[in-house]
Amino acid sequence: MKVVQTEVLYQGKLRGVRDTLENDQGQRSFHETIHHPGAVVVLPITGDGRIVCVSQYRHSIGRVLIELPAGTLEARELPIACAGREIQEEIGMAAQELLPLGTIFPAPGFCDEVQHLFVATGLYESRAEPDEDENISLVVMSIAEIEQAIVSGLLSDAKSIALFARARLRGLV
Repeated sequence: MKVVQTEVLYQGKLRGVRDTLENDQGQRSFHETIHHPGAVVVLPITGDGRIVCVSQYRHSIGRVLIELPAGTLEARELPIACAGREIQEEIGMAAQELLPLGTIFPAPGFCDEVQHLFVATGLYESRAEPDEDENISLVVMSIAEIEQAIVSGLLSDAKSIALFARARLRGLV
């Protein structure tokens, strides 16, 4: 498949494009993609083994979600630096260690976003500085409470479930 034309549909924090694609037989099709700068998701583990989540309103779906701290990469920002910045901004903590657990693609059918996953340990108090559009409350849960919240649907944020599962399968929680 080759791209024969790209039309910019939207330009803001994200960029939306419509590509005209052509296959080896000369048949054309269209594909729309949202270009995203990338993001991080962090699983903060307290000294007693509990997980620090956030509860925040997500306007795109019109409801409050419980999720792990996460945020968008700034221009030329390294994912590990973004992870440290996000837990400070969202939960008011810093970490002695940020362990990378790879990446996930949350919506590859229409978006090129890559989410970088981290486990944060050795947490200590810092100053919370949420973004102006964030109204965040902390929700600290045990491993059993997280698992029950996933099963019941109380925790339905895909990036949070994916990171928790990866950390659980690696024996980190």
